[in-house]
Amino acid sequence: MTRVVHLSVVHRPDDPRILERECRTLARAGYDVMYMAPGAQPGWDAAGVLLAPLPQRGRRTRFLSSAGIVRSLRALRPRVLHVHDPELLTLFPIVKAFVPRLVYDMHEYVPEAVAGKPYLPQAVRPAASRTTALAQRSLAALASGVVVVTEGQLDALGSEPELRLVSPNYPRLERFKDAVPVPELAADPRLKIVYVGSLSRARGCTVMLDVMERLGPEEAVLYLGGTFNDAALEDEVKARLAAGLEDRVKLLGRVPPAELPRYLGAADVVWVPSVPTAQYSNTAVATKLFEGMAMGLAALVSDLPGRGEFIRTERCGLAVAPGVQGHLEGVRRLLARRADLPGMGARARAAVARRYSWEAVERDLVDFYGALCSGPG
Repeated sequence: MTRVVHLSVVHRPDDPRILERECRTLARAGYDVMYMAPGAQPGWDAAGVLLAPLPQRGRRTRFLSSAGIVRSLRALRPRVLHVHDPELLTLFPIVKAFVPRLVYDMHEYVPEAVAGKPYLPQAVRPAASRTTALAQRSLAALASGVVVVTEGQLDALGSEPELRLVSPNYPRLERFKDAVPVPELAADPRLKIVYVGSLSRARGCTVMLDVMERLGPEEAVLYLGGTFNDAALEDEVKARLAAGLEDRVKLLGRVPPAELPRYLGAADVVWVPSVPTAQYSNTAVATKLFEGMAMGLAALVSDLPGRGEFIRTERCGLAVAPGVQGHLEGVRRLLARRADLPGMGARARAAVARRYSWEAVERDLVDFYGALCSGPG
């Protein structure tokens, strides 16, 4: 069997893109797959993926894991190393001497993401973004192949390598079958709106709170799940809830992937209120949108490229002007059209089943690996 190592020092061991979609698809296709990630419980999962733990480190000390990773890879001698973090590109010049095939999986628009990191001083962000862009392009050229989420990400990588795969973050539909909704959420008579994902200003966290403040407490409730990328934002959100929003905004904390369908199943609407930034004005469609649609929810999204047209075409929700006023009007329109929500949700689920599920595209990953592993070496 061809040995494949998927590696991340950032993502969780239960990351849906890495474990559920990529690793398990490859294991079912006959590859010997290991996923190395911080906090992983060592052992085989039900799909035949071997999980291996890495030390859990902060962002400033992740590089300290590099020497141990190189030693492990030298001992394992995989045919393919598939990395999921830009900082791991620095391993390529070292390990290519004994790992024949290297893959870089670009989960996000990395230079733009660096420019928006709250822990970087504002003055250094532009230079940090440019440096990251140059380093990413030069190191990714050492890869045997690259995997991206959207076509637009390929522009950041130049012409090398030639082997490329656009692999969208579509959900695996089987996860959303027969989910039992969380009873206490499902019983609430108000319009139930859900957001589960990274909690940041760019992804519309404060927009959602501003909208909920302007609605009556009897009209709608927001279930807000995920982790904050900024301690100051977390403090602000909790203070605002304590000051009068606790009756209409419920903080769920991190929702494990296995539990996500139960929370979505209790809701009426999935909310994706991203704010236009360099990172989120691209054509990427948020994973959380497809997950909500897979569960049969109507969608409320910011009318950004690739998203608004998508929602209008599928007639599965509303695309509104980004910002508080647009989303406030959107929620009020959904309140006035509650009888239409089941139909929107049914069209949403049908669209995912027809075109936007992992089942519809997983063969592309298997074919990519077939091309990657062909030939000597």
